[in-house]
Amino acid sequence: MAEGWVDERDKAILDTIYYCESCNMVLEPGDTDIERHRKDLPNHKLRKVLIVRCGHCGNIVTDSYAQYSSQLNSFWCKNCLSDKTNHREFYGDPGR
Repeated sequence: MAEGWVDERDKAILDTIYYCESCNMVLEPGDTDIERHRKDLPNHKLRKVLIVRCGHCGNIVTDSYAQYSSQLNSFWCKNCLSDKTNHREFYGDPGR
């Protein structure tokens, strides 16, 4: 693997936010509600969400709507992966 692959991956990660599934609320880093959720509301499902850029089309999506390829060292959105040609390129599958 090429040197600096971590830096390249980190460039694709644009931001990190938190999402409370119980409250249906998005929390930004540094928000006081994050600590309140961790201390006072331990039964709430607080998830860390990455905002990433698709390495194929350039769209901005969340990490739950993208996949990371260590071979390509980039995230691709599910829209790009739904195409058979792109799917083969991403996974390195031989033509079927």
